[in-house]
Amino acid sequence: MKKGLIRLSSNYLLRQSKLFSINNRLVFRFCSAKQEKHEFKAETKKLLDIVAKSIYTDKDVFLRELLSNASDALEKQRFLATQKGEQVPSDLEIKIELDEQKRTITIEDSGIGMTKQEMIDNLGTIARSGSKQFLEQVGTQMNDKIIGQFGVGFYSSFIVGDTVEVVSKSERSEKTYVWVSDGTGTFEISEAKDYFQGRGTKITIHLKPDQAIFSKKTEVLKTIQRYSNFINYPIVVNGERQNIVSAIWVRNKNEITPEDYNKFYEYISNSKLAYKYKLHYSTDAPLSIKALLYIPQTHMEKYGMQMEEFDISLYCKKILIKKNCRELLPHFLRFVKGVVDCEDLPLNISREGYQDTALIAKLKSVVAKRIIKEIESEALRDPANYLAWYQDFQNFIKEGVAMDDEHRNSMTKLLRFQTNKSEDFISLDDYISKLPQGINNIYYYLAPTRQQALTSPYMEPFSNSEIPVILTMNHMDEVVFKQINEYSSKKFVNIESDQAEVDKVAQKSTEENEKKEETNVETTIPNDEITPFCLWLKNELNPIISQVQISKRLKTSPAIIVSAISSGMRQVMHAMGQSTDDLKNLTLEINVQNPIIVNLNRVRKSNRVIASLASKQILDGCLLSSGLLRDPKEVVERQHKILNVLLTSEINTPIIEEVGAYREEAVKQKDSKKDDLDTEIIIDSDGNPQVVKKNKK
Repeated sequence: MKKGLIRLSSNYLLRQSKLFSINNRLVFRFCSAKQEKHEFKAETKKLLDIVAKSIYTDKDVFLRELLSNASDALEKQRFLATQKGEQVPSDLEIKIELDEQKRTITIEDSGIGMTKQEMIDNLGTIARSGSKQFLEQVGTQMNDKIIGQFGVGFYSSFIVGDTVEVVSKSERSEKTYVWVSDGTGTFEISEAKDYFQGRGTKITIHLKPDQAIFSKKTEVLKTIQRYSNFINYPIVVNGERQNIVSAIWVRNKNEITPEDYNKFYEYISNSKLAYKYKLHYSTDAPLSIKALLYIPQTHMEKYGMQMEEFDISLYCKKILIKKNCRELLPHFLRFVKGVVDCEDLPLNISREGYQDTALIAKLKSVVAKRIIKEIESEALRDPANYLAWYQDFQNFIKEGVAMDDEHRNSMTKLLRFQTNKSEDFISLDDYISKLPQGINNIYYYLAPTRQQALTSPYMEPFSNSEIPVILTMNHMDEVVFKQINEYSSKKFVNIESDQAEVDKVAQKSTEENEKKEETNVETTIPNDEITPFCLWLKNELNPIISQVQISKRLKTSPAIIVSAISSGMRQVMHAMGQSTDDLKNLTLEINVQNPIIVNLNRVRKSNRVIASLASKQILDGCLLSSGLLRDPKEVVERQHKILNVLLTSEINTPIIEEVGAYREEAVKQKDSKKDDLDTEIIIDSDGNPQVVKKNKK
């Protein structure tokens, strides 16, 4: 006959049972003629009420606790059989029977069972852990197998039950006993003859009317999957095995096939998409950790739909402690999925929280460092494969660099950027290896596109230089570089805003060029006119421009805006809703050798109206290049006025150049009679420039 529960005939039931009423419900109790009634101690009554009503947050945890107890009972039985040199029993399993009509749930295991005295001691004394007593007897060799530690889990059954009946048979005793209590202060224990043939424990909970949902299979299955799906032993609900997925994170990685890893990832991620990388490791120092973590191929944040939710679960000896555990990883690693099992976890008595926050912080640090190290290893092993992943996940990496002081240095190694020298993405270490000797800066520039960056006036000092410049199109990189500040003793320099450092590069470049060619004095503003011109320009462009200075960096462009706040940082500040006073107290650098600036200086002496229009147009171009031009209305109006002059007049070469027209050849005179005419540009009553022709005197 199969070991376990023996089904008894109806006549035997009537002979061996006692019919009594609890809460107006009839209950059969298997017992002998003699019953012993025990009373909980006064302080125990109070504690029982606390356990049943206050310790646990969710009512469904009672099933987790009872399944954990059942698993411990089976593990003890397996261990004792091994110690005796016997074959491990083949019937080690947990059965759950549900009866919606009777409103009962029954959990039965074929484990070690209890004697009468053990039932009195373990079930009649709150906070006395039978598992803890067992470990004290056999030593620490089963620490990683036994779940129970507090001795209160069983009493969570009173959260949902009116009455709890426990029938148990130990191989160390010939008799079977039944323990019954309604949790109000007393329990009864009596002999139940011929109930078990072998050994085991069966717990029947008579559910409260408002907790009848736990007699439904769907609710029980949901609870099992949430908390206890990875218990070592089969869990059979109404005859059907439920916990099919095994806890592969506790197994040796050499025993696990790629298919096993794939199936487990599908299970925890609810996705058929393959993962990118996996990390399966175990360690005993500084904490006892077993972890299986996956790094996915893609994520939802790139679509701007939602923020990735933490999909990492914290376990203790394969029992779920917390799902979506935000405390387990830094926020920037929220894309990681998997499980972390820590046997050293300092749990609260409810096993729903932790007691030692310092230890949790240590666990968080250890796991994060291991993940970062794994990503770095993959980046070195297969750079092309890593770069494909990095394109999707770079914002997470940069968030870690910008926001996490502890992991900033290690995360910085994962960054990849293009430079003006190549479209290939390289690490900062690769960048530093390409710097000429004696250069102690890492230069970077932010622009909307690579092409705009390469043609920007700010890049002119580096156009013929061996110094590479990092090109970035993500304004978040400005924050990243500011937070890093230095890497390998190299300071980060924004070529747009760090004027002093860029001028050093420009000065060296200028000295080299001067050796090759001499400056044509006819293509520059005379020295005695520079100061008056700068003062006039400052006055015309006030209050946007508060200072005009001669540029050392510009070679071909007429002018640039210089500010302590770069365009990238302005974008960040605008995104955060902070005011930056964009169009105030800026510095304008001018190239006194640029033809536009030279001619502007000439025109201001003869036609201040056109000179004023041209100066503002130059400023507009500078603001546009630096990302400061936000309202184009005035710019468009000014352009229309200048176009009106060019399109409605026939004008000689000097004037065309003076109003800033970009033409390679002068307009040729078609009629010799025009030599007898002079032209003059005036502003009409509507404020538009007009060309007036009149005879020479």
